[in-house]
Amino acid sequence: MNQREAELISRCQKGDQDALKEIFDQYHQKVYRIAYGVVRQREDALDIVQEVFIKLYRSIQNFKGRSKFYTYLYRMTMNTAIDHARKMRRAPPSNIHEEEGFQLSEDVEKSPDRILLHKELEERVRVALGKLPVDQRTALILREVEGLSYQEMAEVMGCNIGTVMSRLHYGRKRIQEMLKGYLKERREE
Repeated sequence: MNQREAELISRCQKGDQDALKEIFDQYHQKVYRIAYGVVRQREDALDIVQEVFIKLYRSIQNFKGRSKFYTYLYRMTMNTAIDHARKMRRAPPSNIHEEEGFQLSEDVEKSPDRILLHKELEERVRVALGKLPVDQRTALILREVEGLSYQEMAEVMGCNIGTVMSRLHYGRKRIQEMLKGYLKERREE
């Protein structure tokens, strides 16, 4: 934790609402992306962001600095989002790109055909992600979109590194299976 972040947390623990606003400004987009990755609904994700920061304000006294602050915040976000998804009992839609800007590659050739193929593949990946169990989808989003390490993912997801690796493995394997036919078609063209 850097000096600036430690100062903000300390101020927030003393009830400084300006410090909470600064923490919000710094982290709300990441919290939103994680929430959206779980619930896949814009309005629900926004509700979760609000709930997470209310919970943070109420529980910041419990943060002792034994882990990174964003790990603490991500864990709170994941718990809140998963609880929300369970309450809603609905299948998440698969439009992650609208909110997260999920992309397969930054180096897509700029020809119209290549752009169209890239968009089609992105859509197929989004649909496949939407069909994964929440734990596998969460692991893939934390790793591939957020770029967290295995250790950070384990802390966020509340499990050991072996479980994280297993969820990633099976999530990737299921997505490969779902995309196998599509990718074969592309190679044959």
